Amino acid sequence: MEITENNQIIEHTINSDTQENKISNEELRLLHQIPTFRPIVQTFIVIGTYFIFAAIGFWLNNWAVWLLVWLVQGFLFVCFFAAIHYCSHYSLYNSKNTNRFMGTFLSLVLLMNFSFHKYIHIGHHREAKSKGKIIGDTSAWQTFPNINTYLFALTYFYPLAAWKNWWLVTKDLYLESLKTHTQEESALSDNFYLSYFKTPEQRQFVLQNNWLLLSWFVLMAGLTVIFPGILFFGYWIPLATFASPFGFIFSITDHYGCESDLNHNLWNDTRTMISNPIIRFYYWNNNYHVEHHLYPSMPPCNYSKIHELIQHHLQHIEKSYLMFHLKIMQGLIAAKSH
Repeated sequence: MEITENNQIIEHTINSDTQENKISNEELRLLHQIPTFRPIVQTFIVIGTYFIFAAIGFWLNNWAVWLLVWLVQGFLFVCFFAAIHYCSHYSLYNSKNTNRFMGTFLSLVLLMNFSFHKYIHIGHHREAKSKGKIIGDTSAWQTFPNINTYLFALTYFYPLAAWKNWWLVTKDLYLESLKTHTQEESALSDNFYLSYFKTPEQRQFVLQNNWLLLSWFVLMAGLTVIFPGILFFGYWIPLATFASPFGFIFSITDHYGCESDLNHNLWNDTRTMISNPIIRFYYWNNNYHVEHHLYPSMPPCNYSKIHELIQHHLQHIEKSYLMFHLKIMQGLIAAKSH
């Protein structure tokens, strides 16, 4: 696989900073090779675990069991999102078409527009590696002013914010499609998120995904009418209750409180979490987030190998998601008491 310019830059940074941990172009090439069967097997395990827990819920069928089932399924929804994330980089599966298909399918499960997420996320990477103050979407680097805003974010139903942005962009995209603009003129639109869709083709993909999302809504609504118990207990309830808190718990760690001003760089504007082997497996190694920003086209199964080479450079690293959030809450509570 071709090594990107970004990867070459980081390779030189690693080699110049440490003599004992050199990484060659050949090693990088091998680490960028996507395994054929491993991600497929892992996909079946992650999705299969979701259905196994649903089956346990229907088998034992009491509220204590269902709460445990929904808790696990809420976490698995976040694991679906991690897979979507890598599909947007074409780094999860060997085939681009497989990445597109699985990214689109899992996005529909989470009520997301895959192309919308993909282009905004690629823009996020572009902003994170740019020199100077990050001036694009800086929400990933947000910090909370008090404990109340933190708790609100923890319990906020994430699709509401996503749908609001998605609807505003969709409305403008349809208006744009009715007019004739040059690319430069289109870029001058007042809508902030439109700047992430650079070409007419990208905008068309977003609109096409809208129809897929509408079709998914119709399909799931129809199935819910026919099988209300199965769909409510096996899908809608965990999606509406535990998916959002888990999404917040896992995603906020990536850049929270990291540097985003003039002196940000690839070592201090992102955080890596260590966690435990089970979390790392199901979360597709997305905890290695510095490693991902250094090598965004690398398959996630190899991030642990890169971590061993660069861990002493990391300025933001935590061992536990739970402990990270406890530290945030303690700091916000302490600040409130002063």
